[in-house]
Amino acid sequence: MSEERKVGENFDASEANSIFDKLKNVEGKVRSKREGKFDNFTHLMQEAQILEKENKLDEAAQLYKEVIFALPDSTKAYEALINIYQKQGDVESEKDILKKAISNCTKNEDFKNRLKELN
Repeated sequence: MSEERKVGENFDASEANSIFDKLKNVEGKVRSKREGKFDNFTHLMQEAQILEKENKLDEAAQLYKEVIFALPDSTKAYEALINIYQKQGDVESEKDILKKAISNCTKNEDFKNRLKELN
């Protein structure tokens, strides 16, 4: 690189592509398909399901709440949390979560129907 380069001369395509790829990676625009924030929530959901199977319902509920906090339209997390409250017989919490689910998951009619059944 000690020699002076002029526009259009001494163009090295592979070096330019390498630099371009590095810049894209720095900006976060190029990632592998498995990377990203949703992997963390998938792991949280899996952990919560394991805890639920082990009958550690309070711990599982906390993890489902974390998923809902970050992904407020996660119907699976709402369904799981509603089922936990149903198992625990906590009708008031079940109603509260159903109301939140209805407001955040507007396309899901099941939440509306379940709330009607509870009232």
